[in-house]
Amino acid sequence: MATMAKPGGGALSLSPFHTHTHTHLKDLTLFDFSARPNFTHSHFSHHLNVTVMHSRKPSILPIIRAQTQTSPGYVPDSKFYKVEAILRPWRVPQVSSALLKMGIRGVTVSDVRGFGAQGGSTERQGGSEFSEDKFVAKIKMEIVVSKDQVEAVIDKIIREARTGEIGDGKIFLVPVSDVIRVRTGERGEQAERMAGGRADTSVPA
Repeated sequence: MATMAKPGGGALSLSPFHTHTHTHLKDLTLFDFSARPNFTHSHFSHHLNVTVMHSRKPSILPIIRAQTQTSPGYVPDSKFYKVEAILRPWRVPQVSSALLKMGIRGVTVSDVRGFGAQGGSTERQGGSEFSEDKFVAKIKMEIVVSKDQVEAVIDKIIREARTGEIGDGKIFLVPVSDVIRVRTGERGEQAERMAGGRADTSVPA
């Protein structure tokens, strides 16, 4: 049986169990947990009889990058696109005039009604206020253009239709697989001349 000095004099007797435990405690390796511990060959788990579970399939969180206005690379690849804009009715004349000046033809316009998802915000139009539970009159403009005209058309619509208030509208970009002219059966670029005036149209639509 081992003995050790006791504060204030005298001796403290240690049983063989205490002596054995003290010997093992001296052999323990101190770990710095400020760094990532390696539990694969850890003496720490051996001495304290700790079972360490290893994951063979760790989860990987996806990295989502924001889409920016200067990088339209997320647009699906297609020869033609339909630009669908839901706008304020009194802004449509400015938008259509600007599109004609840049040479865009073939605009389809229809009257629509609806409401957005502004979270209860109120939209002002024609001296009246409308909330989410009331449908608001809008104009839907549909323009089919070639791929190289998409960004120019979108920028022109935003510039002419924006007021800065709730209810300015939305623009949707939809890939178009093909364009067919009913009268002649022409397809693709021959069927849909996206820009220019009547002078460059050899066959009238």
